[in-house]
Amino acid sequence: MSDATPLPPDSDNSSESINAMGRRFWESAVLRAAIKLGVFGLLERPRSSDDVARTLNASPTFVRSFLDACVALELLEHRDQVYANAPRASSFLVRGGDGYVGDLALHITNHWAVWGQLDRLVLEGRTLTPPESGYTDAATYWRDYMLGQHNRAQTGQAQHLVRSVDLRGRRRLLDLGGGAASYSIALCRAYPELHATVVDRREPLEVARRLVDEQGLQDRIALVEGDFLKVDLGEDSDVVLISGVVVAVSKATARRLFRVAFNALRPGGLIIVQDFMRIDTSPARRFMDAMMDLYLRIAFNPDTGDYAGEEVAAWLQEAGFRGTTLTPLPTHLALVTAHKPQA
Repeated sequence: MSDATPLPPDSDNSSESINAMGRRFWESAVLRAAIKLGVFGLLERPRSSDDVARTLNASPTFVRSFLDACVALELLEHRDQVYANAPRASSFLVRGGDGYVGDLALHITNHWAVWGQLDRLVLEGRTLTPPESGYTDAATYWRDYMLGQHNRAQTGQAQHLVRSVDLRGRRRLLDLGGGAASYSIALCRAYPELHATVVDRREPLEVARRLVDEQGLQDRIALVEGDFLKVDLGEDSDVVLISGVVVAVSKATARRLFRVAFNALRPGGLIIVQDFMRIDTSPARRFMDAMMDLYLRIAFNPDTGDYAGEEVAAWLQEAGFRGTTLTPLPTHLALVTAHKPQA
């Protein structure tokens, strides 16, 4: 008989670890449902499950089971026959709060039907978007996508960007594929002399317009609808920001985009590429990079991927930029910056 200590049932070497992997989607299902039902807004003050059921006009027995599942996930607490938000739900899942990331969770789970057909997509080597899968309509997809990226910016990514670049003395920012304008807003707030132009398609700019108006930055942030590879961008920008774009396009498109950015900058201008990139080689980042690479191919573009930071830097050099710098951030994103040489 072996005297080795038995492995716990949920260890990586037990069958239960595979069972646990198979049911992890239960957790995201509970999270998604709670966001869509508005549970976290309701439970900022303690309520009984019957009270929640009455408010939702839902089955009391189903609501009780559902709230208990939220407790098991440490999203809610249950004491003295009432339920209330756990600290992380209060911090991150109450709409309107500074740390709110519920839109990002909705965007991620909007891809369920895509992931559910992963075997077919791998065999066919193709992309499937949530509207194409029938899981969401186009308007819902774009709203959750853009607000989700704004959640990411608001909960720290924008501040990491602001702290990592020096835009003193620069006046004109060109934000290509700027989406909800989240990073233009952050940079304009950090640099009062800065004016930005955000170029993107109609759906993202509908969200951007509301956010820019809320910040009172209509006079400093212009929104231009169009294809950033075709719109006349001028040649007098001091900074070009390309955030969350490179991972969604092919290598050929990314390289073309960098040439467009080079031509839009004045001599000495700065380019900032912020995106998912393979720069940090820690185990946690290697896992995220591998999963992100697959996600990008099935959900955005079959010819894209989670590119290496050094590869992105090489494309910038090829476009004419010099002085490339790779900067890992304490998030899932990273930065590559470079300058257009002085004339």
